[in-house]
Amino acid sequence: MSAMRFRTFVWPNDPESLRIRFLRKTEVTERADGLWSVRNIARMARTFEGEGVFYGENAYTNFSLLARMLYDGVAGTLILPHWENATVLLTELEVIEEPRENFLRYRFTFIEMPDC
Repeated sequence: MSAMRFRTFVWPNDPESLRIRFLRKTEVTERADGLWSVRNIARMARTFEGEGVFYGENAYTNFSLLARMLYDGVAGTLILPHWENATVLLTELEVIEEPRENFLRYRFTFIEMPDC
């Protein structure tokens, strides 16, 4: 991966992992003949989850910039190399400070916003 971006934030180094979940909501019911039926309800929002490390003299600044984007609750474009751009909201952010100087391990979750 290279140059992952959300709104104005550009990752200085790409996350170590990224998981994208695709989901379709369905309802399965039993029928009298011993089989089942499936009702296709809706395509649900994709989620984008990842983790990585910020290191170096800007580690805390980079994490703080993302934290402010979570606090402000404004959706924006998530740009991922090799994947289609998505309009998302940053919904979770976690940081783990390790005993190394200027080294922060982080996790994030974005949820896709519906097309309007």
